[in-house]
Amino acid sequence: MNAVPRSCRPSPCSRVVSHATLPAAVPIPARIFGRLRSLDWTEGRFRRRIDGGGATGLVFIVGRHIMADTVADDRRLAAQDAALLYIGNTGTVEFDLDLPKTGANDSEIVWSSDDERWIKPDGTVHQPEYGRGYRDVTLTATVTHGTASATRTFTVRVIERHHQVAVRDVLPVELAVRSGAEYALPTYTAVRTEDGMTISRRIAWHDGVEHTAPRLPHGDGHSHDIRWRGVIDGTGTPVTAVVHVIDHDPDVRVDATARRVPIGIDHVRLTGDGALAADQRHRIAYLRGLDNDRLLVEFRRAAGLDTRGARPMTGWDAPDSLLRGHTTGHTLSAYALAYAASGDATIEAKLADLVASLAEAQRAFAARPGARPGFLSAYDETQFDRLEEYAPYPTIWAPYYTLHKILAGLLDAYRLAGNRQALDVARGIGDWTYERLHRLSHERLQRMWSLYIAGEFGGMNDALADLYALTGDERHLAAARLFDNDRLITPLRQHVDALGGMHANQHIPQVIGMVKLFEATGSLRYLDQARFFTDSVLAHHLYAMGGTGQGEMFHQPDEIGSLLADDTAESCATYNMLKLVAELERYVPCAAYADYAESATINHVAATIDHRSGHVDDGDSIYFMPTQPGGRRAFDPDENSCCHGTGLESHFHAAHGAYYVDEDALYVRRYLNGMLDDDAARLTVSVDDATPERVGIRIDRLDRDVLCLRVPGWSDGDVAVKANGREVSLATVELSRTGDGELAFTADALGLESWDGACLSLAFMPRMRLMPTPDRPRIAAVAWGPYVLAALDDRAGMLSVPVDETDPDAAFERSGNGLEFMHRATGLRFVPLFMIDDEPYHLYVRIR
Repeated sequence: MNAVPRSCRPSPCSRVVSHATLPAAVPIPARIFGRLRSLDWTEGRFRRRIDGGGATGLVFIVGRHIMADTVADDRRLAAQDAALLYIGNTGTVEFDLDLPKTGANDSEIVWSSDDERWIKPDGTVHQPEYGRGYRDVTLTATVTHGTASATRTFTVRVIERHHQVAVRDVLPVELAVRSGAEYALPTYTAVRTEDGMTISRRIAWHDGVEHTAPRLPHGDGHSHDIRWRGVIDGTGTPVTAVVHVIDHDPDVRVDATARRVPIGIDHVRLTGDGALAADQRHRIAYLRGLDNDRLLVEFRRAAGLDTRGARPMTGWDAPDSLLRGHTTGHTLSAYALAYAASGDATIEAKLADLVASLAEAQRAFAARPGARPGFLSAYDETQFDRLEEYAPYPTIWAPYYTLHKILAGLLDAYRLAGNRQALDVARGIGDWTYERLHRLSHERLQRMWSLYIAGEFGGMNDALADLYALTGDERHLAAARLFDNDRLITPLRQHVDALGGMHANQHIPQVIGMVKLFEATGSLRYLDQARFFTDSVLAHHLYAMGGTGQGEMFHQPDEIGSLLADDTAESCATYNMLKLVAELERYVPCAAYADYAESATINHVAATIDHRSGHVDDGDSIYFMPTQPGGRRAFDPDENSCCHGTGLESHFHAAHGAYYVDEDALYVRRYLNGMLDDDAARLTVSVDDATPERVGIRIDRLDRDVLCLRVPGWSDGDVAVKANGREVSLATVELSRTGDGELAFTADALGLESWDGACLSLAFMPRMRLMPTPDRPRIAAVAWGPYVLAALDDRAGMLSVPVDETDPDAAFERSGNGLEFMHRATGLRFVPLFMIDDEPYHLYVRIR
């Protein structure tokens, strides 16, 4: 036997693959080279990339032995198994964790915990007592495959035990029902506790939930009261419901025609180098590169279709994640929104391909034994079955939440891109949902929807009401109303803020659905509930940048300064609040809604994207916006979380709600650099050089008598107006003011013969202002004009930044005409949130 050259000798990690003479091609077991099945050899060695992952396999020919070096392969498989690890939602843990012991490629996984008081290496969770707060624990997985190992860490937040409620008093429970009608008692009511909290609590009724009202004698004015008794669940506190039986329908219905109609984002193009236009371009670049087959892999697997060799998704969409498929739904919406906002043909083609593939999966599901027609998900119906048995998280994880993302994405594909196949698939989902749920009792549905995380259903009521508007199928409207959630709705009807303890983003989409149900039914109670909720959140639950919630949860009203942490202001919640105020503006235009939309868009949404060089087109988003001293934004490109999904969409909503019309007027609610062009409405309006100090508006055509221009709240009402270069008198400006924070001009009032060809300019007066927290007024955020500013500093403690509250401008010096400001006494540099990359910052400071 000839000696083997030293450079070709097998390493100690090599394995004998087979005995053979030297054929033209050598079969290699899949366990070594993944999908590689054969190879050509030359001069005793072969080198080739494997699975596109960049690893290299090395084959040695030693006499009749073919040796394969597996070190690189082991490394690849260990790294792959580490990337595919999934342990559920780690942000609000109150259950034992199921920590995998084996990876997808048979790697061995060993876990360790940096604080076994709260989480053991076997996944056992011990919650802190109520009042002691949460605990962050780092779990480390060591993944070993053959001779190689990889590690992955997870930060797990263990939340404190639930509050043991001592009820002080129960708010009155009353409802009116029509004579002879079936009705259900509310399964929740607002209560006040001995420690001063107002929360929504379940009621256990002694005689059940569902009843039929007695029939009253015919004639106007007859009524009859019935009293039902129960207790607050888990306590002995008594509850009485008074049911007023009347001889007419108590559900007040009104004309639900919108006062204002929004101009769609497909008629608006953002331009220039501003943050909002740039963020749209970056998201389009990311979406162009997405692999549709990868987004579809679990749908195809579940439906029994060929997965086309696609790599599995990671994080919340990993093969063993119970939320898999939600990112695909978000991507449908993102494709549709991106196409509407840009007209990009590549994005339109990717959307059509994704819709067609989901339609194929839906047909394949329907052909399977025992399947219900119309079903579509990245898993079978088991999770939906278990939800009806009240299975908690993490046994299941929000199956209707994921279904909502898919349904909403299909509807967006139809409305924004004209894809008719998407509507057909959505119709099937609507039919399936109705057939599944309409047979269930009110009490069963309420228990399902109140299950923390497991019963979260996103905006199913919103999407189904939208579907009804397109199909006219009463089953779709009935299905939407089956998602009415007593835990949220009853306190809203009582006009009580009992949001504390509720998951913020679990409930905001439900309120969007209330507005859509008002549109579909004219039932005034839906609009009333939505207004009370929105006004409560904007007035009592917001951080300075427009985000809400700490640890994903609403807390008691006006608790802000005491809740500055690294897990505040979930991005999803702001995404949904912006959609909510845009819907409400159609019916109840309000200066506070427009101010919120402007602030949250530029201060929160624009700050969720990773602007660092080399990362800007990676599609990354932040989950939380930290508010604690020295906070840093965190990006996770592989988690595929809910906020990653909404982050694919949110930047295309920048113009959503910017323009509205009615028969008489065009309403400009936000000043965005770009062009509005709507042939049907005969509108061509452009905004240029929009800054806090000046806005220029050019009108090429306007087929309306009145132009309504918003005066932002941060300007304190100060505005100067020019028309075609001429000053508009102060008297004319003041006479044009409306109660909605707008200037309502006619062309004649401005000395113009017509709107066509007119050029207007608005000069606002931005100033430094303080935004103190309601519970700790010495702690405040600093803002200039529309921009919330943060101090750049790496200290962990609260910074002392003395400011004369009667003259905040005196404490700061602006850097030229830019957006950087220096605090004169301390030298601290303040900049808008969207300009910060990965530096530590202080959103709130101590001002006195």
